[in-house]
Amino acid sequence: MIRPFDWRDFGLIRRLSEHGVCFDSEAALTRGPHTLQSAVLSFLAPGAGLPTFIWRNNDHNGEGGFGQIRFRHGDELARLVYMAPAYSENGLWETLFECLTAEAASRGAHSLVAEVDEHSPEFEAMRRFGFAIYTRQHLWRASKPRGTTAPFDTIRLRSQHSSDSFGIQSLYANTVPRLVQQVEPPPARYGHGYIFESAGEVAAFFDVSRGPLGIWVQPYLHPSVFDNSTALLADLLRQFTDRETVPVYVCVRSHQDWLRTPLAALGFADWAEQAVMVKRLAVRVSEPEFSPLQAIVGGKATTPLIKSNADTEAKPVI
Repeated sequence: MIRPFDWRDFGLIRRLSEHGVCFDSEAALTRGPHTLQSAVLSFLAPGAGLPTFIWRNNDHNGEGGFGQIRFRHGDELARLVYMAPAYSENGLWETLFECLTAEAASRGAHSLVAEVDEHSPEFEAMRRFGFAIYTRQHLWRASKPRGTTAPFDTIRLRSQHSSDSFGIQSLYANTVPRLVQQVEPPPARYGHGYIFESAGEVAAFFDVSRGPLGIWVQPYLHPSVFDNSTALLADLLRQFTDRETVPVYVCVRSHQDWLRTPLAALGFADWAEQAVMVKRLAVRVSEPEFSPLQAIVGGKATTPLIKSNADTEAKPVI
């Protein structure tokens, strides 16, 4: 009943795409899900698009659904991107979930991640299917962010360089909770973000993703720059708001609640609240530690002699 997408499914994807749920907020708010284009690309060039799986029930007037995941070879994390139609109690979601999780695990993924509204029926369904909350996030939105009177003499961002990789990973390791690090790798895009350095180290990094629908910002700030967060955010907005007309979204995780005040001061509004949910697909198994074999002499393994207490006693001298 479950199979990969092929040319027979064009109509199904086109019809159901308007009735599904996207679980990747960054993709949805910057460029849109583009479910049909992603399915066709994956069909024509496996590994290039989003693996898409189709469920059809020929006994009920062609009822069906589909799901999409994102996974890059070598990663331990897969992301649930889209499922259609929206959740219902007809058993379709459970069947699709079983297929998507099995496919992600077969490709080497250890976890499947999804971002979902806590007040939606999908949230309760995913909890029943084995997903757990690892963190929460608030999406702040501004159509026209306003300026600030904060000083900028020493607070200046610069564009990200490839040489900043180590500094960004160090900042990520020191600011993101360990529980979240288990299921979310450090930012991997190069040349799309902005850096603030203090004492020769990366003290703030804004990972930026742009698209025709909006701009997505994921902030990473060291505690030493908390007092300058408003100035940093204002300088970031000046990098693109002068020439962009699309909304700006800032993703604030639960461990970054202190960013609410500077965002509100810059004209952002709390737009959505989501849970970052994770389903574990693999369990780490510790391997026993083996000792090296004894040297083989003449085709037989030699065993060290075990001395008895009698052998260790001193013998009388005659």
